[in-house]
Amino acid sequence: MIVLFATKDILRFSELLDKLWHEQAIELAPAATGATGLALLKSKLVDLVIVDEQLDDMSGIAFTKQLVKVNPLVNTAIVSALTAEEFHEATEGLGVLMQLPPHPSETDAEALMAVLEKIGALMQTVVQSPPEAAKS
Repeated sequence: MIVLFATKDILRFSELLDKLWHEQAIELAPAATGATGLALLKSKLVDLVIVDEQLDDMSGIAFTKQLVKVNPLVNTAIVSALTAEEFHEATEGLGVLMQLPPHPSETDAEALMAVLEKIGALMQTVVQSPPEAAKS
């Protein structure tokens, strides 16, 4: 799994990353700026994007708004201190998987992996079950 991690302080996420590395075979693609992250998305097939609340050149939400123009189907989690309601309102329509707290823990990594597993299972079901029109 290739994970684009857009943050200017990756060490702050050591617990989250440690858990991901122990549970998944991941390749980390770090980006300190939104511009770097967007360039990586254009050149590399990414499975998951984790976006910090603030990058060097833009907010995490602003980055995500640009990200969906480049790859609208990529799985995305955003770090944010907003309340759940404020976060939902700010990210509505962006297809964000989940909100992560400013200092994500192993528990947050487990929750993220659980969401990714559910999506993977759903996608597997869709691929294996063609629509009715294709059956005739």
